[in-house]
Amino acid sequence: MQDTEIVYGVLWHLECMALSANAIDNFRPPADVFQMRMHYSVYITNLISAIDVVYEKFGKKFYNDIEKNIGMNACSGESVHSYVRELRNGVTHRGIDPACGGVVVDGIVRAIAIPKVSNRACNKSYDTPANLLHEILMHFEINAKPVLIHYLDPLITHVVSVSPESILSNYIDELEGVRHMPEWAKGLAREHTNSEVLIEAQCHQISKLRDLLKSTTWTN
Repeated sequence: MQDTEIVYGVLWHLECMALSANAIDNFRPPADVFQMRMHYSVYITNLISAIDVVYEKFGKKFYNDIEKNIGMNACSGESVHSYVRELRNGVTHRGIDPACGGVVVDGIVRAIAIPKVSNRACNKSYDTPANLLHEILMHFEINAKPVLIHYLDPLITHVVSVSPESILSNYIDELEGVRHMPEWAKGLAREHTNSEVLIEAQCHQISKLRDLLKSTTWTN
């Protein structure tokens, strides 16, 4: 996977997490159970996907560094990581509802964390490190982000160091490879796109990524 794909892949997953975290922080009674299930599922799947995009580049050492940071309530970082990962697997592959139980806390309907999740083979299980699911997810995100920043910074530097000429050339190459785009549309795109426009778009995306990495997507 190229550095650009990794950087923009992580951005996409963080944006999805921010969207769902905002929804989760605003579920007031009577909460819509479909919306709760959807947004908790979206957040969980994108959290693990953001981690895995970077893992594909850096391997097990990255996982180890994440796990050093996310221990919670006497649960090791490995246990917290495994709990959230197997919850994601259950949501994605077995239709588990991560928000099947809830309680009102300070006027917000919060999902109660499933007490124990198992892997697909059902030969390993992991206990929840906290009672409320959003507390686990927020803790994971906040403590994983410094590690993400450490690993992503060199990739971001490499992406923004590409020359304007190369950015435009790469854009044209990608444009020519779009088979479903008619030639007249490609011609307009070539005519009206320049390196300045592409750099401005890149700067906007990188700025969003840095902001999301430096702050939590949660409001409560």
